[in-house]
Amino acid sequence: MTQSSLTARRKPVFFVLEVILLVMALLYLFPVIYLFAASMKKSAEFYEPLKLPHWYFGNYAKVFEQTHLFQALGNTLYICLVTLAINILVSSMAGYIIGRNQHRYFQLLFYVFLSGMIIPIQTSMVPLFKLQQILHMQSSLTYLCLLYVAGGIPYGTMVYTGFIKSVPRELEESASIDGAGRFRTFWLIIFPLLLPATGTILVTTVFWYWNDFISPLLYLDINHTPTLITLIFKFKVDRGVDWGPIFSICVLATLPLIVLFLFTQKYLIKGFVAGAVKG
Repeated sequence: MTQSSLTARRKPVFFVLEVILLVMALLYLFPVIYLFAASMKKSAEFYEPLKLPHWYFGNYAKVFEQTHLFQALGNTLYICLVTLAINILVSSMAGYIIGRNQHRYFQLLFYVFLSGMIIPIQTSMVPLFKLQQILHMQSSLTYLCLLYVAGGIPYGTMVYTGFIKSVPRELEESASIDGAGRFRTFWLIIFPLLLPATGTILVTTVFWYWNDFISPLLYLDINHTPTLITLIFKFKVDRGVDWGPIFSICVLATLPLIVLFLFTQKYLIKGFVAGAVKG
């Protein structure tokens, strides 16, 4: 049987698979589509879920008029950017050193980092709240950033350690022959090659910071220092069952994450599989 005949026989199978995957994609997209459609409905239309919206933008106007949306967005962006910068800085250097050294002390250090991932956050809420009072950092965004840094470094170190094992050592040896020091070699040669791992950490941790509800609720005053998630919670409490504006504020809080994922999804996939076949 020739190659062309095999390809011709497989075409119907490929077509069926494509249809199945298309249907599955639409099923996954349905909640997002419904979220956007519901944000355009008037209150009376919510009891007809399959009815198409009339592109009513009054719900969005209520959100901008009745909430401090830009303040909450600014607080959330501050938390994400500061925490990501520190996490990537510390985790990349720690992962580089641990991944390049096979000595048992460095392996022990790696397990020390990983131990930070197995401690449930619920067990440390009360001590951390007490610590916040002792440090006089009530409702401080900086304090919340420090908590996120402590929780994110173990995960970031694990990702970078696995990825660095797939980077050839010959690059560092060549840089060393040219007179580059360890620090310069890392930032000018190795770190740019860690872009997939950095993209993975960026996407996964931003989703965590952006959607976290418990930590901002415990350590911040949601009336004066809201994040987007606590703002949605407060807005829902104030609005009751007025679903139109509630869906609208959810759309506004979701859009940045969708845009971020669309631009970084290839790095997310590469980062997850990197280091799986080497090391």
